[in-house]
Amino acid sequence: MSSKYLSAGTASYFASSRTIAGATMTPVFEQTDADEQRQVFFRIGANIFWGRVATFVSASSVTLLAIGLLPTGDGTIVELILLDFSEAHSYLDYIEELQSLIKDDPPKLTTTSGGDLDKILAKAIRDYSGHRPFVVRKKVQGNGTSEYLLSTIFGSLWKHGYSSIKEIEYPIGSKPRDILNTSLYEIYDDGTAQDGSNLKLRFVDSQPSASVYFIVEISLEMDLPRAGVQNFPDTDENFSNITVLAAAYACQRLAAAYAQSSDATISADVVNYHDKSSRYQSLARQYLKQYNLAVFGTEEPEASVAAAMASKPMRPTDMEGGSYMFHRRK
Repeated sequence: MSSKYLSAGTASYFASSRTIAGATMTPVFEQTDADEQRQVFFRIGANIFWGRVATFVSASSVTLLAIGLLPTGDGTIVELILLDFSEAHSYLDYIEELQSLIKDDPPKLTTTSGGDLDKILAKAIRDYSGHRPFVVRKKVQGNGTSEYLLSTIFGSLWKHGYSSIKEIEYPIGSKPRDILNTSLYEIYDDGTAQDGSNLKLRFVDSQPSASVYFIVEISLEMDLPRAGVQNFPDTDENFSNITVLAAAYACQRLAAAYAQSSDATISADVVNYHDKSSRYQSLARQYLKQYNLAVFGTEEPEASVAAAMASKPMRPTDMEGGSYMFHRRK
């Protein structure tokens, strides 16, 4: 991995065009930054933002994609670093790694767009997103009221039925941070729509003015489009966890497929199918253990809690001739 950094002075950020301009970079911006949609991290004031390069403008200027965590207003960038992940993973890398883990030959799982491997990978990413939630923080400007439409303040970051608010920092800038008690805000549904488009963040007794901000931390459902850019950090850890979980799911499907495959006229073929089914079942268990250990820290994260037992002396009567334990004294 290599990097570029803001080597002198400052740069400007323009929210309307998502443009970074006037940056003195070492080395300078180049077309490859856009071709590979490289990640850029920058600081405005005390806030850290990140995104990916969309367009190369000049050696000192680039525009960013409308993803990541970007400022809502213009600002002066005081620190900036652009990362070149030589090990960046494309969608094809995920598919190829999955194929290498399951060794599906001759193939029973389809590899076409929207086929078995796509569906398995999508399920793995969705479940991984729930097992290890990916959260982002969004700085929101007050509007002088107590209500904020979620679709307006979060846009595509918010997914109805999945996303949730983890915390709200308000007011901002305190050390330590002021985290708003959960009893002081709610997600309000006025019943006017059933697709989530009407949901609002509502403060119980606060009305942030237009001159103040609050920061909301929300959970983000991970997405790895076949064509496009993933919306979560492209790290080796995420890549490994997702592909191992997908391999476990794929092996489960293959075990089921071979368990149902037989040819009554060729006994050796039947034995081969049954053997493959058993081996894929075993491989699926191994991959699940590997995944659980990496994500949960244990191979069996959902094991039932051991039963507890306590002992207590039992006396049918007390010393004064008191009542029996299970029925009245005679």
